[in-house]
Amino acid sequence: MLNVTPIRGNNQYAAAHYFAAADDYYAKEHCGEWQGEAARLLGLTGPIEQAQFSRLLDGQMPNGERIQTTFDRSAHKKRMGLDLTFSAPKSVSMQALVAGDRQVSAAHDRAVTRALEQVERLAKARKKVQGKSCHERTGKLVIGKFRHEMSRAKDPQLHTHAVVLNMTRRADGAWRALSNEDIFGAKKAIDAIYQAELAKGLLAIGYQIRVVDDKGNFELAHLGREQIEAFSARSHIIEQALANEGKTRASASTLEKQVMALATRQRKDESDRQIVKQYWIEKSRELGIDYGARSPPDGRGDGPRGAFDRAAAMSLPVSLTPAQAVVQYAINHLTEREAVVRESTLTATALRRAVGLAGMEEVRTEIRRRVAQGALIESVPAYRMATPAPGPTDAPVLSSAGWACYLRESKGCTPKAAREYVAHAIRRGSLVPVERRYTTHQALARERAILAIEHAGRAALAPILSAAAVKTALEGSPLNADQRLAVETVVATPHRFVGIQGDAGTGKTYTVNQAVALIRHASADGEGYRTVALAPYGNQVKMLRSAGLDAHTLASFLRAKDTPVNARTLVVLDEAGVVGARQMEQLMRTVEQAGARMVLIGDTKQTEAIEAGKPFAQLQQGGMPTTRISQITRQEDRALKAAVEHAAEGRVTQSLAHVSHVKEYKEPTERHRAIVSDYIALTEADRRDTLIVAGTNDARREINRMVRESLGLTGVGREFETLTRVDMTQAQRRFAPSYQPGMVIQPERDYRKAGLTRGETYRVREALPGNMLLLRRPDGTTATLNPRCATRLSVYHLERAELSVGDTVRINRNDAGRDLTNGDRMRVAGVSRGALTLESLEQRDGRPVRSLELPTLRPLHLEYAYASTVHSAQGLTSERALIALDTRSRTTSMNLYYVAISRARREARVYTNSLGELPDAIARRFDKSTALALQRERQLSRREAGLPPKGALDGQSARSRQPCAPLGPLEPQRTAPARGRQPPGYGRFD
Repeated sequence: MLNVTPIRGNNQYAAAHYFAAADDYYAKEHCGEWQGEAARLLGLTGPIEQAQFSRLLDGQMPNGERIQTTFDRSAHKKRMGLDLTFSAPKSVSMQALVAGDRQVSAAHDRAVTRALEQVERLAKARKKVQGKSCHERTGKLVIGKFRHEMSRAKDPQLHTHAVVLNMTRRADGAWRALSNEDIFGAKKAIDAIYQAELAKGLLAIGYQIRVVDDKGNFELAHLGREQIEAFSARSHIIEQALANEGKTRASASTLEKQVMALATRQRKDESDRQIVKQYWIEKSRELGIDYGARSPPDGRGDGPRGAFDRAAAMSLPVSLTPAQAVVQYAINHLTEREAVVRESTLTATALRRAVGLAGMEEVRTEIRRRVAQGALIESVPAYRMATPAPGPTDAPVLSSAGWACYLRESKGCTPKAAREYVAHAIRRGSLVPVERRYTTHQALARERAILAIEHAGRAALAPILSAAAVKTALEGSPLNADQRLAVETVVATPHRFVGIQGDAGTGKTYTVNQAVALIRHASADGEGYRTVALAPYGNQVKMLRSAGLDAHTLASFLRAKDTPVNARTLVVLDEAGVVGARQMEQLMRTVEQAGARMVLIGDTKQTEAIEAGKPFAQLQQGGMPTTRISQITRQEDRALKAAVEHAAEGRVTQSLAHVSHVKEYKEPTERHRAIVSDYIALTEADRRDTLIVAGTNDARREINRMVRESLGLTGVGREFETLTRVDMTQAQRRFAPSYQPGMVIQPERDYRKAGLTRGETYRVREALPGNMLLLRRPDGTTATLNPRCATRLSVYHLERAELSVGDTVRINRNDAGRDLTNGDRMRVAGVSRGALTLESLEQRDGRPVRSLELPTLRPLHLEYAYASTVHSAQGLTSERALIALDTRSRTTSMNLYYVAISRARREARVYTNSLGELPDAIARRFDKSTALALQRERQLSRREAGLPPKGALDGQSARSRQPCAPLGPLEPQRTAPARGRQPPGYGRFD
């Protein structure tokens, strides 16, 4: 495991002592060693001398030169370096330090060294060329490595502090402070290299390993879980402290766990290390631990048969080489959520899956092989600005041809001048390279097919009504001009597919309902048209049904064997912006084959699909006939309406200026307490119509806990087992170690061979070799299951939650038999040993609209619902919204802010940690990448080079049906300028 921590402060001597002093946890014979090209250039060799190390932390080099001091603006402290702490698995620490196997310690040291070699490649320094700031990739670091052998709780913990000093040397010989953002960004990749190299080294010296999760973590196979946990005293201390507060690791927030860790943290006092080590040995004897499980290097574990056995035991398909299997896993896992993946992410994911059976070079070789064979599509070299101006998006990423094209189109440069200008910018470092990116032919073919199907449907149908008839029918209607045009777009179009791009709160559903009412009476033969409404989430479906539409979730519609669609069907897809490319292609094919028509309704400025792709945005960019509804009807408060309008146009400062309540609270707990205080001050009726939006799940959990405490609901109810969904990709679901002990699986169909019944719950006991899961049935018997053969499983964390009369809860799984929908909010009206009585928040004549009883013999699919994340909030409407925005969280963005404030009719209140940082934080916009954007860059580069537009690696094996448009405009990766404007600084790379 790797942790990266900035070393900052004004006392370099204390910092040096922390790493280099020989005390209770650090053997005197391990006084540290140097690594790095910059260290070599400074003549730093041999053991690390503490006084010299402290001077280097202060920026003083051996020759007397001083590096210019840099400061951490947020902490107002001097930056001295980074502490990269590499920690071995507990069983490895036990084998090295209790059993005394020095070869294990040496394997750890080699793995750290290899990982740091990758860190050194990421070193950068700033420089100025002709007054312009840019970056230079130096590849030179000064690293001091200190191996420690004991945790603060006196447990064996083999770990190395690799101190990366805040200095590097540029090509011109100048020593400068280190630009370390790339190191932070590559943390997962560096950790994956360490774990892969450590596992490889342990296998080489004869140890067998056991994979414990899907993140690359492992333990030595001959040490059991209970034996390992016995040497994790610090973990038990924190567990006990949490238990004293009525918490578990599952239910406590990250903040609570951090506080508990600090509260139980022991000082590093002087003690006799030999006494502690003797205690480890005696404890091992009491536990019956046998440390002598290493085979000789020439034993059974080596050779093809041994490799085959290890691959099978570690759940890798034996029909492929380990490198082929893990790269395929990484592709499947990553491309389920993103059409374009970065090289470091792809490599790190493959290495974590390999766990020593394939190293960095084997994985990279396999990726290159797939590119050469055309199985993976690789981006052309691309660049971003070294110092982009702050703006509403990530920095644009374009190829050199793309930047030249931009200069020609926007600045009027000649082709030759544009090429020379870009080449010069790349040479001097004001345009800096980004890592390679990859996409698949499947993603490319899917995006092309979506555009092609839409294009083929243009002018393919007769309008249901003429435009004149629609205008006549709408005379006297309360619809505004935008809404009328949208109704005409739906009813009078000759196109199979049309879009309605509607800003938040503009009455999109109401408008479609008016169109549906016209369609019902449009048939000359009296049969009429049938309308089927679809939405991604259950709560959205419920709202459509309440509006009188025949509505279903998109997933259930696509799974249905007999889809009720024909030539006289209008399919309405609500919230189209959160539908990924896979489902969109499947739905559009169904509509096309049935001869039906379809209207896509959504807002590309709100949250995006969880799955890969952004087809609704691509269809609009590709020319799908689309009407925009921009006149807001939801907000009843004039200032709030203005705030939402400005947010819709990307005007952050103006939007915040119209939010009446924006308050700063530095600490998360203080901020959450302020939200809860304002919430509790409302009447019960007002609380029912108030939405609390939290940016993270940790914040949501803490706010929910505080609300319950403030309402006096803590300690007066009963505890029940509850289930919360685990977010896993299909690749993870097929991999047994992804399932942790205690998790619950619920099959969505019968699996008779394994003895599993649809809808029943089974608890995971452990993952077994050979990709098998050991499960416990409700009757206490056990079953085994290979998840690779059971693809329709829902996975949950099992928790215990107290439920009291008066609690507000959210249903988190559809239950057709009880007419419960995922997302339903309800109130607990009764609690007994065998049943839970729920009633709806909606009331009629002062009484709940409905009530029901849930049996509590099985775990309940519900959770507290006082606070919601933004994804759960999208599609909801309330009188007021209380919004927690942490500027340091990556979830804070324009998407979150826009969705959150637009939920409220009358009032939105914002609570943040920093008023000064808030505008920039919510100006961020995170957009999904697309395969077509990457392919356009490839084609543009070929065209600039005078090559044919399509080559062997440009998708020849993809679906032959071509999209409706040619190359089209440039679409910079990870960039989404609002309303077609270029982000500030776009193109200013000189």
